[in-house]
Order: sequence, then C-alpha cells, then structure tokens
Amino acid sequence: MKRELELKITEEFPFMRRGKNIDEQRKEVGHISDLYGAFGCGVGDGWYEVIRGLCRDITEAYTKAGLPVDIIVDQVKEKFGTLRFYYHPEAHDPGIHAFVSVSDGKSIRIMPGISELHKEVAEIVQKWEKESSNVCEKCGIAGDLRKDLSWVLTLCDSCYARLSKK
Repeated sequence: MKRELELKITEEFPFMRRGKNIDEQRKEVGHISDLYGAFGCGVGDGWYEVIRGLCRDITEAYTKAGLPVDIIVDQVKEKFGTLRFYYHPEAHDPGIHAFVSVSDGKSIRIMPGISELHKEVAEIVQKWEKESSNVCEKCGIAGDLRKDLSWVLTLCDSCYARLSKK
C-alpha cells in the first residue's frame, strides 16, 4: 500500500502505527522481529477501504466496551488472494497463533484465555478478511478470487485482464 494511504490509516487509527524504528531493532537484536514495523501494510491500494473498515469496527468495539484499543499489529499482508491481519492483545505473547490451510486458504486463530472483547475483535478481523475476497486488491472495486494466475489474487475484470496478458 502506498505510504500516503498508510499514513491516513495511522492518523485515523493510532493502533495501526508501526513498531520500533528498523535501525534501532537491528542494533538491539541483530535482525528485524517486527514484521509490520519492517514492511508496513503489505497489500495493494485497493484494500485501503477494507482495512479502514476493519480498523473502524475494531475501534467501535473498544469504544462500546469503554476501553482503549490494546492490540498490537504484527503483520498485514495478502495470502492466497485475501487479506491477512495478524495481531495480538498487548498482554498476550504473540507466538504462533494463526494457521492457514494450503488447500482452501482459510485461517484458524488460536488465542487461549482471551476476553469476550478480544473474541469480538477476532470475529471482526475474520469478517473483513473474508470481505477482501470480493474487493480488487489493485483498484478497490468489486472483484473475484483469481486462481489461474501465477499468484492467487482478488481482482476486478479490468485488473485481471491487464495481469493475465503479461
């Protein structure tokens, strides 16, 4: 996603700000452990409104509960043609908590001992990840999951035509 769109998201939703400065991290641990901080929002510009909707729904859930947003974003990317939004509640060890099926691209999240609010957030994330399979990742209009390219992508007919000619 273009940096200017990432900045708009972080202005509206502060929990989407990236982690530590990459150079600081390399000095501390010798490598980059914060994928989101390192690579930002690794999706096409067309999913800007999908991510914005996801963030809005998360913020509304926390507002309704009367609590500040306490999730840390680990990674935002495309996988098997749909959005993947990996995060963890501040008080939980991020560890490995998401598995993605190679056969159908569905993901399973495991977060033991989380609150009802965090369960609601998980449902919100799942809803928007599914919604991304109906939105062109390149331009943002209605799209379909395309499995006949060299990479599985969700694209509208126009973007699909451009990519399939290459």
